[in-house]
Amino acid sequence: MSIAMSRRTLLTSGFFGLAALAGLGAAPLIGRRVSARLDGVEVSRWGCQYQQIDLDRVAASALDLIVLDPVVDGARINIAESPNLRVRPDGGRRLVLAYLSVGEAESYRSYWQASWREAPPDWLGPENPRWPGSFAVRYWHPSWQSMITGEGGAIEALCAAGFDGVFLDRVDAYGDWRERETAARREMIDLIARLSARAKALRPGFVVVAQNAEPLLMNEAYCGAIDAVSKESLLYNLHGAGVENTDDDIRWSLTYLERARGYGLPILAIEYLDDAVTRLRARARLSRLGFVPFFGNRLLDRLPS
Repeated sequence: MSIAMSRRTLLTSGFFGLAALAGLGAAPLIGRRVSARLDGVEVSRWGCQYQQIDLDRVAASALDLIVLDPVVDGARINIAESPNLRVRPDGGRRLVLAYLSVGEAESYRSYWQASWREAPPDWLGPENPRWPGSFAVRYWHPSWQSMITGEGGAIEALCAAGFDGVFLDRVDAYGDWRERETAARREMIDLIARLSARAKALRPGFVVVAQNAEPLLMNEAYCGAIDAVSKESLLYNLHGAGVENTDDDIRWSLTYLERARGYGLPILAIEYLDDAVTRLRARARLSRLGFVPFFGNRLLDRLPS
């Protein structure tokens, strides 16, 4: 999973940046339940699980939306073969999204070739020291883009497997290429737009959720290509596990997230918190902002409650 690598203070801020921020500290312990409507489903309970996935437990959960790694025990999930994944116990519809990293290659994926460590392809960059086994990619390279959006690529496979949408990680990978970051941002926007168009052509109603990468929300084309934003660690953990973020940290993100809301995009929020009281406070604060919260553990190896 990715956490935004840098934070800068923006001098400008709108409703969320000032008015909402000013009230965060006074939030009650119990907040109202917030929901977001995606592809006709009202999502108020959601979460991600990428390891130790038990599909029967997923089917039995009350979640309205769940993001899963599309491969379990070496086999690709096929929603058509497990239709109960898309139905909650109360009979309501559940959205099942597939995790997809668009800005890093992962050495445990089926496309990975062992020879790449010694003789990497042109699009493969250095290994991420924070996440061993994950490698930066020159995602503007035609070969990587073909792996994502081309015939037989990741998007086609996910649509064929019956997923309701995709949850895009490492959208903020333009920050890996500081020497050409302006071009890298534009190329990431182009990739997401191409990915979205391809997915929605193959499967109408396909949901595209993009994680972090708040500065891209200033681009109208980017906002038009996605259906929701997921924001990690808005309130905690940028300066250490369980440590509350500074007002400037929060304001920086909220300025951009306000822009997304202006385009009608729902905001999903992930916080990694173990303490029950801190979770309650965070839930209330996120609810006041109108964001749909999910509280997970760092490994994302447990089914959200």
